[in-house]
Amino acid sequence: MNARLATLLTLSLGLALPAQATPSTPTGAISVAQVVELIERAPTDNAARNAAMAYLAGVGETTGLLVAEAGRRSSIRMTCSRPLGISSDAALAAFARTDKATWGKTAATPILVEDMLSRAGCL
Repeated sequence: MNARLATLLTLSLGLALPAQATPSTPTGAISVAQVVELIERAPTDNAARNAAMAYLAGVGETTGLLVAEAGRRSSIRMTCSRPLGISSDAALAAFARTDKATWGKTAATPILVEDMLSRAGCL
């Protein structure tokens, strides 16, 4: 009985270990490569889908809050002609405009924020 328990415990621990993940940037930021990998795995991997959705939602909501707060706190008003928004397709399109060879070392968030502001026509 103890051998079976040990075997089951070993198997369950082995299955619980995370898969090899794409590394962050050298400064610890979430890289373009990480986000692309999550988005590409999302259709067949619930954990990847949840992580991608959480990341994109966080970037989108935070950008919206910062734009609103900047307008409220400063004399410089930022106005947008369209609503801010982000999606997996928009993220992949924004990343496609960058050099794929540098995706592992490039922070994803600034690219997405700039893309959101540009697509929304923010001035």
